[in-house]
Amino acid sequence: MPKAPIAPQCLHLSSRDYTGRDKTDALREFYGRELMRVELRPFEGAGATQDGLDFASTMLPLGGDSIYVHTQCTPSRMWRSPEMLRDGDDALYLAVAWGGGVFHTPRESHCLAGGQYAIVSKARAHEFINLRGGASACIQVPHAAMARRVAGLEEAPMRMLSPDMPEPALAIGYAQLLARSPELSAPLLQSALSHLQELVARVLAPTAQTSVQDAVDVPRLALIRRDILARIDRADLSLVQIARLHHLTPRQVQRLFAREGTYFSDFVREQRLMRARAMLADPAQRHRRVLEIALDSGFDDVSAFSRAFRRQFGMSPSEARSG
Repeated sequence: MPKAPIAPQCLHLSSRDYTGRDKTDALREFYGRELMRVELRPFEGAGATQDGLDFASTMLPLGGDSIYVHTQCTPSRMWRSPEMLRDGDDALYLAVAWGGGVFHTPRESHCLAGGQYAIVSKARAHEFINLRGGASACIQVPHAAMARRVAGLEEAPMRMLSPDMPEPALAIGYAQLLARSPELSAPLLQSALSHLQELVARVLAPTAQTSVQDAVDVPRLALIRRDILARIDRADLSLVQIARLHHLTPRQVQRLFAREGTYFSDFVREQRLMRARAMLADPAQRHRRVLEIALDSGFDDVSAFSRAFRRQFGMSPSEARSG
């Protein structure tokens, strides 16, 4: 059976890859002008490093001229100048800087609180000043792709988004999850891009009616699963806890799992058992008792763990270790 084609994987770029006196100029040319289509400069304020500009970026090509970028940087200025508008790039980018910053245009300025989202067009001259540096992220999508989804989309939108709007955090969180995946197939990335573009469309037209519920449900469930796995070793992990973390009701979380033909409790139990089986099969863990592994997998009762393990794998934990 032929394997699904593998999608382009993440690109990693760091200022540490550059040395010499022209380091900042090289970064400005390649990362700023060539990749991001902006003038990139260090911010001449507190926190700027002696070398001028330091950063590390992860870029995930999403296909269809869309890209996700996560950056950790020193204080910086990103200037989309009137001269640069001649390149014809009219992409939109949904962005967040967790340390906050300021957007400037020739006519107005907007303060962006830490963790606040904005959506900005590259067809508009603007500058973003990342005052404190730190982490930032953006999803860039072509204007034409958004115009097909949003009737009457203006030529160069620029909006500071309400913190009550769930779609921006869902989109950035889902893209971040994709970037951290070890291997993505082209069909999976194509589906993910469709979900991300629909989420951006909802940001641009929040009152528009849409029947594409998958655009919200698929990324939301993926992020819920991520947060479950991050807590899978905790015996106090609960539906209520996860629902509260995602600003949902327990019933809404259950409905998301029901769409996949399963339940929250089934997913948690299966992941805990898979974790336990991997540890039992690991030669480096042979010195540990079954009880320790059960507790480290989130079970608080070794008898219940042994029964669940046998039902799942058709063998006892001890047999799994000896096998």
